[in-house]
Amino acid sequence: MQINDLRLREARPSDRPHLLLWDNTNDLDLKQLALYENAERISYRDNLISRTPATSRFLKLHLHLARELDAIKNMCMNRSKPVVLLCEFDCLITYLRTEPEAKLTFFWKNLDTTRHLESVLWIILPRKLAPTDWDENRVKYID
Repeated sequence: MQINDLRLREARPSDRPHLLLWDNTNDLDLKQLALYENAERISYRDNLISRTPATSRFLKLHLHLARELDAIKNMCMNRSKPVVLLCEFDCLITYLRTEPEAKLTFFWKNLDTTRHLESVLWIILPRKLAPTDWDENRVKYID
């Protein structure tokens, strides 16, 4: 699918997370997508860094999955644009893949059932990091 054909604003249900599976993202295409969809780009990586105390030696994200889910919800709150494009989320998924599979399964299940998001949330990920059991109605692919 092409960027101009996505219609991310029309995603239903609009209060639940959606996946945009895109293997070869680049900054220019992400900017174009954000402009076309009237979306706000948020970097998960930058958000994580801003939430991490400078004195913290280890992230231990696998011990704080509920905190990360809350952070994702907060990224959708009080936004000036109707759509949020969550980029650089692969760092969390890659990290969780190094832990026992139950952690990643727990995380995906809880993210999948998240509701009442204030903005339409599109999580951008490479296809190989996507969960296999995510509702196909909430997934789009960019070739």
